[in-house]
Amino acid sequence: MKQKDRRTLIISTILCSALFGITIAISKIGGSNANTYILLYAIAIFLNVVLNIGLSSDIALVNGAKKLVVLGKWIMPITGLLYIIPQIYLLMFPAQNVMEIFVYVFLGIIFIISGNYFPKNHINPYIGLKFPWLFHDEDGWYKVHKLGSYTWLLSGVVMILHPLHNLSFVTVLLVIFLSGVIPFIYSLILYFKKKTK
Repeated sequence: MKQKDRRTLIISTILCSALFGITIAISKIGGSNANTYILLYAIAIFLNVVLNIGLSSDIALVNGAKKLVVLGKWIMPITGLLYIIPQIYLLMFPAQNVMEIFVYVFLGIIFIISGNYFPKNHINPYIGLKFPWLFHDEDGWYKVHKLGSYTWLLSGVVMILHPLHNLSFVTVLLVIFLSGVIPFIYSLILYFKKKTK
């Protein structure tokens, strides 16, 4: 691991730990149980370490879209920081529940950012749509990620619009279909078409 990547790992882990402490303090002020947050942030710190180590590998740094690699390394501290905002809001205005709206909007933004950078991904096992049959088909990889770019952008829009109708089953099914099922089926079509040739 390069020194720059090691520094990112250390700083992002310290930030996750600091946000963990702030969240526990907010939950105690609000009178809620901190045990859920302890588990949540312990998982976040662990995931932060795993993501930073995985995304510091040569193949991810060379073949992954640079912005997606950076986003992946900082996603846990960013999520932790943004998770504190609705908690503070709920502390100030306890009658209103904005957590679900926040989660859908935040995930929608992540889908849009990821979809935007999908076409810049080269074949790699860390970033992008990881269908095994695409690892040996460069043309198929790019075609699927180009389509995936559009479907992930649409998924992000669907998630951001979720608070307007609040029908979780519609949003979740549509996002799964757009972000996973359509690229999966398209990748299989390309795979079998190439195999028959």
